[in-house]
Amino acid sequence: MFTYFFGRDFSVAISRLMLLTFVAVLPLMGGCGEDDNPIVDDEHDHEHEADAPLHADADGFNLEVDGKVVYHQHQGTHEGGLTVGVDEEIEVHVVFIDANEAEVHLDEVVPPPGEEDEHGHDGAEAFSLGLSSYDSSIIDIHLHEDEEEDEEHDHEDEEDDHEGEEHGEEEEFHFEVVGLKAGKTEIKLQLLHGGHADFTGALLIPVTVQ
Repeated sequence: MFTYFFGRDFSVAISRLMLLTFVAVLPLMGGCGEDDNPIVDDEHDHEHEADAPLHADADGFNLEVDGKVVYHQHQGTHEGGLTVGVDEEIEVHVVFIDANEAEVHLDEVVPPPGEEDEHGHDGAEAFSLGLSSYDSSIIDIHLHEDEEEDEEHDHEDEEDDHEGEEHGEEEEFHFEVVGLKAGKTEIKLQLLHGGHADFTGALLIPVTVQ
């Protein structure tokens, strides 16, 4: 019709105008879903990455007695156990490990004193062990935390900050198991920080008293 009344040139001009209008409007026809705004997701990811180092990312642990690994737990599997005689005592050293079974250095995952982590815990709050669920008629457990606090208080003016940190980390991840009577029991192990558990062993540690 346009060609009949106004000629072919006018019809071509109208067609081109409609095409340009469609091309200009096309970008506005897309949706505005969550995946269309990567800036928001990127900011969230960066915030998560910034918070992650403040959490003890442990995937398991080793228990050592006299320098030898006697128990190994990692991502839901374990082997070994603790053995102690009646009226005997063993000292156990705990080493937390990551997904690659490398040692987790807890002094590197806490904020500086005076700053808070993502849980609102000040950097001065130390990690500690939580040991529970065992039969107290078969074994007794002694944590080193109280001893550590007394020693640090008595020698506060004699040790520099670096030596105090090394001593504290070594002592608070040691505990003693005393055999009371023959039998078997199990221990639930947790890594505590600021009143909550950063890590809880998926499996209980088997203990035999003989």
